[in-house]
Amino acid sequence: MPSSPTAQRAERSARPTLTGFSRAVSLLRREDLLATLDRAVRRKVTVISAPPGSGKTSLLRTWSDRSSKDRRVGFVTVPHDQQDAQQFWLAVLDAIRQPAARADSRSRTAPPAFDGDAMVDTIVSELAEQAPVFVLIIDDVHELRSADAFRQLGHLLAILPSSARVVLSSRRDPPIRLHQLRLADEVAEIRAGDLQFSEHDTRELLAASEISLSDGGVAALHRRTEGWAAGLRLAVISLSGHPEPERFVDEFSGTDRAIGEYLMAEMLERQPSEVQRMLLRTSLVERLNGELADLLADRSGSEQILLELEDANAFVVSLDAERTWFRYHQLLADFLRLELRRTLAGE
Repeated sequence: MPSSPTAQRAERSARPTLTGFSRAVSLLRREDLLATLDRAVRRKVTVISAPPGSGKTSLLRTWSDRSSKDRRVGFVTVPHDQQDAQQFWLAVLDAIRQPAARADSRSRTAPPAFDGDAMVDTIVSELAEQAPVFVLIIDDVHELRSADAFRQLGHLLAILPSSARVVLSSRRDPPIRLHQLRLADEVAEIRAGDLQFSEHDTRELLAASEISLSDGGVAALHRRTEGWAAGLRLAVISLSGHPEPERFVDEFSGTDRAIGEYLMAEMLERQPSEVQRMLLRTSLVERLNGELADLLADRSGSEQILLELEDANAFVVSLDAERTWFRYHQLLADFLRLELRRTLAGE
């Protein structure tokens, strides 16, 4: 039998990354999104929550690089599987004290007796000294694995000085209680729908990359990617210099090698084996609910998995207000069907 999706991880030595996309493609500034973020940071807390490859980091870097006399910006990137609250808070402190640099919370020297709650008080004091407005951006919050750090971060948000703003960017909503801030209208949200490329954005991206497509080709590419930034960028990379761009778009799907590698690395391999199996076995239908997923996957509890995947922005979309029926992003469904043929065909 072919290897499982998890086992294939070791076979891949290189993965496409958004940084790579940015080098290969001239990205649009997307002034509408920058203006949206400008408005969002008028509130104390901004949550940016969207799937991998949605352009969260690109937006934040472009926005933070714009000069403004009205604000200073500190940028923290949480490294993969960060379990150390101490390293996280030291990176935050570095970003506040040296806002021109981008910090990450990898290993750094720290005092032997670390007190996270005291560190939060220190950070509040440091933020209060910043003027006129200091915006602390924490990117890749989904990589933070410390319950203490999240508890302390929730406390920080509750006692932010009036001149401070915090932007949290993540693949899923961070486990922080924001209800009091919401009641005070101090929380702004930017979600997957806000980050999606419109058909107009798609046309501008193609034009900026000197790729000529018919109106029908542009519409088809936008429809197949559902405006997903990484999907569009990967398509543009492949389209550059392609002898038959219209034919490429006609055939473009989640079975494209670059799309498949990205979805494997950033979505499927990150799921437990039982979730991988359910996704593969349920990819044959256009829409599903928990009962149908249980039948197809020969298991129970699929509805809870679907709800959790949607909450995690894992390319699962609910189709009704009650969140009982779901579908997979078109490119993910294409990819899963291909993986199903590769891995489970013999069963």
